[in-house]
Amino acid sequence: MSTADMAARAIWEWLCLAGAEDLGGSRTPHSGSRRLAAAESGWLGWGGLLVLAVTAWRLYALWVSDIDLFFDEAQYWYWAQDPDFGYFSKPPLLAWLIAGSTALFGDSEFGIRALSPLCYGVTAAFGGGIAYRLYSAHAAQWTAAMLVLLPGVSVSATIVSTDVPLLLCWSAALYCWVRYAQEGGLWWIGLGAALGLGLLAKYAMSYLVVGLAATALMAPSYRQVFCRGGFWAALLLAVLLFAPNIWWNYANDFVSFGHTADNANWTAANLKPHKMAEFVGAQFGLFGPVLMIAFIWALVRWRRLTEAGRLLAAFALPVLALMIVQSFISRAHANWAAVAYISATVLVTGWLLRIRLEGWLKVSLVLHLAVAAAVLHGASLAPLTGTDPWHRQRGWTEMAAEVRNLLDAHPDAVLLAGDRKIAASMMYYVRPHPWDMVKWNPDGRIDGHYELVSSHDELAGRPAILLSRTADSKGMSERFGQVERLGTVSRARPTRPPEIYHAFLLRDYRGRE
Repeated sequence: MSTADMAARAIWEWLCLAGAEDLGGSRTPHSGSRRLAAAESGWLGWGGLLVLAVTAWRLYALWVSDIDLFFDEAQYWYWAQDPDFGYFSKPPLLAWLIAGSTALFGDSEFGIRALSPLCYGVTAAFGGGIAYRLYSAHAAQWTAAMLVLLPGVSVSATIVSTDVPLLLCWSAALYCWVRYAQEGGLWWIGLGAALGLGLLAKYAMSYLVVGLAATALMAPSYRQVFCRGGFWAALLLAVLLFAPNIWWNYANDFVSFGHTADNANWTAANLKPHKMAEFVGAQFGLFGPVLMIAFIWALVRWRRLTEAGRLLAAFALPVLALMIVQSFISRAHANWAAVAYISATVLVTGWLLRIRLEGWLKVSLVLHLAVAAAVLHGASLAPLTGTDPWHRQRGWTEMAAEVRNLLDAHPDAVLLAGDRKIAASMMYYVRPHPWDMVKWNPDGRIDGHYELVSSHDELAGRPAILLSRTADSKGMSERFGQVERLGTVSRARPTRPPEIYHAFLLRDYRGRE
């Protein structure tokens, strides 16, 4: 064997941390293995390198991407222009992160989205840390690799959404919970901080409390943690961190809490088995078919799970059960159960390694890499294939240029947006930004953030250019003294017909009555 081969083998063995470890919780290497003892200090090993490589790959793909912002992303950017303790539909952490990201990387699409791959890289590292504490260094590497390449993560990492900071805070909280359960000390501070910040990311972070309660039933050896003062101090810290959003909701008629309840849509509850089937099927896509089958298999073999496995199940099963019930009686978007897959990934990885089926992890990793490549580079092939999953993010830049021409032709006019999608997209893509834009709100109800922050009072004494999906101007004639049709603007989509918006010049606003 050549010197180069020997060096390569040594590096590979160090990275893979090859060796037998007790996956039931002991990470003690064979007493005669210096290689394993040294490797314990670098527990992420090849998994960590893969996380770094995938993160860099995603950042590069976002840098060269020509895909416009989805209108939700544009709205989150708008929130970031005015940092606050809450917004109409979500708590504030994502807006704060976007403000920081754009300060570093600029106001471009890349500057807005760059935080997503970075956050998911850290999330994967926390997941690896959980696996290391509960199983082994080898499990930690596989967990980090699987988490950063979950199909749902590959999609989410290309956009900016509240799931990004939510999953980061969830993984951090679970890691700190495990450390506090094992060691005590000041890890309760990390638990409380992560829980509180997670609630500021998305209210679904409250499911972590459900997981903690389930731990008492499903992993009895962890019950003693609830008797420690630090645990209750962590909950208090979380409440204190979350308190500013509670106050913001109080000052704004609890619009965020009300919107969250409206999303659940329990008032229109009706049994929908087909919707439940769709939701369950989507979970195989988010988690990956191999991992999902292994997860179900591990749960079926419940008696063979270690206490660590049952602990992890406590943070996954209740969320999945709640969302399956939600999908059955009303509706549930596929990503609503996303937090369950942090602990589920650790559980599945430890389970498969313990029963010596590492090969299935390799199969899953290859499949997930293929999905990641398709997500990151498939957009360039969409016009050739005739299918374009990104069609909702196409054409906003060109349409905004047409709108800017209309505004330049009527420099004293305010932009009046007919719906939230056009409001968010035009606020971002029309340059200079139309900061005085008003959301058309004929009934006066507060149904979104733009109704909350803009008022029809701004139309008094000024002409307005309305962008509407309908060509019917009857409703406008009742509210304005003059209505002039300016034509249409369109959003081109390579694989679909253009989306047409009708433009009207409105004068002499008469009010809502």
